[in-house]
Amino acid sequence: MSWDIDLNGETALVIGGTRNIGLSIAEALQSAGASVCIVGGSDQTALEAALERLKASGDRSTGLIADIRNETAVSTMFESCEKVFGPASIVVNGPGFRPHAPLMDIDLETWNAVLSTMLTGPFLTCREFFRRLPTNRKGAIVNIGGLSAHRPAKDRAHVIAAKAGITGLTRALAIEGMGHIRANCVVPGLIDTQRKPDQPQAKFSDNEVNAHGTCEDVARIVLSFASPHDTYVTGQTIHVSGGRYM
Repeated sequence: MSWDIDLNGETALVIGGTRNIGLSIAEALQSAGASVCIVGGSDQTALEAALERLKASGDRSTGLIADIRNETAVSTMFESCEKVFGPASIVVNGPGFRPHAPLMDIDLETWNAVLSTMLTGPFLTCREFFRRLPTNRKGAIVNIGGLSAHRPAKDRAHVIAAKAGITGLTRALAIEGMGHIRANCVVPGLIDTQRKPDQPQAKFSDNEVNAHGTCEDVARIVLSFASPHDTYVTGQTIHVSGGRYM
């Protein structure tokens, strides 16, 4: 992929960057000149495969496994990135944990697990970013939202709550970071991805011609928000869904 945006000198931390949309975003950022650190949740094999793919097209990538639900782990994650490439100036939050279950079958443990991964984790990551970004640098945050937070689907109450929270968190970050850190949210629609056997796609009843998008469709929009040099668009939620939500 080739991109018109110049991110030379920038360092991007991509949470959930080991597969699918996250990996395409990492590739786009690297192709635009950024140094990239990808973060996976637990799958070391996926991390190694992603790094091999990134290193095939550049030499400015690294990665690690980190539990973004843990404050200490988040701090260590930033420190590891800084040791290799210097302070992160771009953060992409795209952790994935989307179990399906009817509302009455969702136990408290699962509810807490989803929210801690998909909402508390991005909160901790963004808070650490605010604390660490030098005052003389501009920063950019791109949070990955979810279509079902805007067009609800059954059996996803916990996921919908977390992704709706991401939209609100993005606006809060935009106000807190005004003039220093921009924050925007990108919401993928139905995207062609490789899913785990226990991670089904949300079901929507519609007849759109443009049924599925690609990971690259999402990556292009994320890239447009990623440059810390573009300072005037912040607090926005953009849908990449082929018209499923308008």
